[in-house]
Formats: sequence, structure tokens, C-alpha cells
Amino acid sequence: MKRGPSLNQGRLLRYVLQGVALGAVATALVLVFTTGEDTWIHLKEFSPAYLPLLFAMVVTAWACNGGRVWLMCRAMGHPLRYRQAISVSLSTEFGIAATPAGVGGTVIRLTLLRQAGLPYVTSGSLLATDAAVDVVFFSLLAPFAIYLILHDGILRALVREPSEAHAFLGLGLVAAAVAGVILLLRSDRFHRGVARCLAATKFGRRRRLPARHRHLRTAVRRSVRRIGGSLAFLWRERKSALLLNLGLASIQWCCRYMILPVILLSLNTPVNPLPLFLVQGFLFALSLMVVAPGGGGSVELLTALILPGFVNPGLIGVVVVVWRFFTYHLYLLGGGTVFFYTCHRLHRIFPASRTERLEEFSSAEEQPGAP
Repeated sequence: MKRGPSLNQGRLLRYVLQGVALGAVATALVLVFTTGEDTWIHLKEFSPAYLPLLFAMVVTAWACNGGRVWLMCRAMGHPLRYRQAISVSLSTEFGIAATPAGVGGTVIRLTLLRQAGLPYVTSGSLLATDAAVDVVFFSLLAPFAIYLILHDGILRALVREPSEAHAFLGLGLVAAAVAGVILLLRSDRFHRGVARCLAATKFGRRRRLPARHRHLRTAVRRSVRRIGGSLAFLWRERKSALLLNLGLASIQWCCRYMILPVILLSLNTPVNPLPLFLVQGFLFALSLMVVAPGGGGSVELLTALILPGFVNPGLIGVVVVVWRFFTYHLYLLGGGTVFFYTCHRLHRIFPASRTERLEEFSSAEEQPGAP
């Protein structure tokens, strides 16, 4: 049986320490430059009654994410227990938070699902399906968030008189950029030019980069076809599962992205939550593009630049500390606990599937001298 990617726990721990250290440095800088005498005055307005709600929202988001894994695996004919699904989802969240660009989350999810008996192709398709469902949710939410941004005065720090024209212009530029990138990546002429550039350098020839580029392009095309096939199958045969997945995704992301509005509410600074959804979505996507665990402190610094449009400047550092605790450090703590617990009890939580046991039994019978 082909072995999957290995889970190097020591390397993950080093990544965790690196991400926490970089985030701590960035947070300390934010606190130094934003904390003032008015900070302590505003902190007196903090209501501790909101803390249980914040913890409950995080746990609800975890439960919904585990429910999505459980639901989609069953929809594809691989019955998973909810305990297994929650182990996969929380371990994946830990991998995303702990590794540069979140690549460890994919490796952990594919490995654990393979241990549960799912082929890598199916696991990858389900991962892409979840990502597509998330995109649908945020696409449905974006117009309402943009409308509130335009009519709530948030953009006045950037645009003197924001209007619908600015919104349509921004959306048009984003759509044109996305369409341009897609057309470029689909162009054979573009890929031939890339291959020639790679072959023109000594390093590219020595590392066989043109061949690697062709292999990557073929793999991406194959993956896109598989994803399209899985989505078509689920929409045709398991439409209710897809719609329920969208419902769970809505609850999951609402709980996760309502953390910041609730923190501001606990400090007696109520705001419209939908614009903050887009802000947090942008910051989360940025953290996955930065090749450092947890965004390497970039999330904390950018949040400090964005928050003045929502909160008193003296509270920015405090808000960043509390927000990152509930959206990053708690995911490291909770997800890491589940991940290492799962690793030490892997075969108990994910016993060999029936198919694997039959394959092992058959291979044992075929060996010479087998009883």
C-alpha cells in the first residue's frame, strides 16, 4: 500500500514557535505605538460577560467544520464517525495555523483521511469542494458588505466621497484582474514563453524546471477535471449534502468572523459586522500567501492599520491581542491538542478500513509459505 505524506511533529512544533514569536513581536509593536492614557479609560468599559460567548462561537465553528467533513465523506460513500471527522478538521486547522502558507493543513487532512480509508483523489476532491462552497458563501455575502461599507462611512479615510461608482470600479478592476490571470494561465503561448525562460538559465536546465513546469500544468488540469467531476456528481446525486454543507459553512464562517465585531461590542464599540467579514477574509487570505507561520506578524500589523476606521485608536492594540487569541492562538492550542492526541492514538481513532484489511489479508495469502 502506498504511504502518504509523513507528519513530522518536531518540525510542526518549530513552525508553531516561529509563528507565535513573529506574531508576538508584531503585537508588541502594535501595543507600543497604540497604547495611551485613554486605553485604560476605555478598558473599564469592557464587559467580561462576552467572553463565554466568544469561546462558544469558536467551539461552534469547530463543530460545524467537523460536521462538513463528516457530511461530505458520507456523501461520497465513505462513512466516517463524527469523532474521526472532528479529529480531521481540528488537526487541519492546526496545520493551517502552524505552517507557512498553511500547506501543512492539506497534508494533515489528506493523511488522516487516507488513514480513514479515503483515496487521495477523493480526499483532494472533497477539499476542493469545501473550498468552492466557501467561495460561494463569501460571493453571496460580498455585495451586502460592500453596500454597507459605502453607506457607513468606512471608506472616507481612503476616498473623500465614496459612492456606488467607486464600488463598481473596484469590483470591475478585481473581476478584470481575475479574468486576465485565468486567460493567461490557459494560454499555450504564455506557457511556452515560461518554458523558454526557464530553459534559458543554467539553473533552470540543471533543475529541469521546464519539465517540472509541464508536469505541474498537467497536474493542475487533471485536478481541475477531478474537482469538476466531483462537484457535478454531488450536485446531481447529493444536492442536499451540498446545500447542507453551505449551511454549515455559513454558520462556521459567521461564528469565526463575528469574533471581531463581538470584541468591539464588548468594548462598547458596536459596528456593522459585514464590512468586518471582508476585512477578516482579506487578512486570512493574506496570511496564507505569506510564507511564514500565521502570516509572520503581517496580520497583526495590517489589522492595526485597518482598525482605526472601526475603533478608538487607543484600543487597537488590545483588540488585536484579543482577536488574534480567539482566531489564531486558540486554534493552535485546541487544534494542536487534538492533532498530537490523534497522532499518538492514530490506529485507535482511525482503525484500518475494511478494504485495507482485505488487501492485507489477500497479500498475506499470496506470500510463499502463508498458511
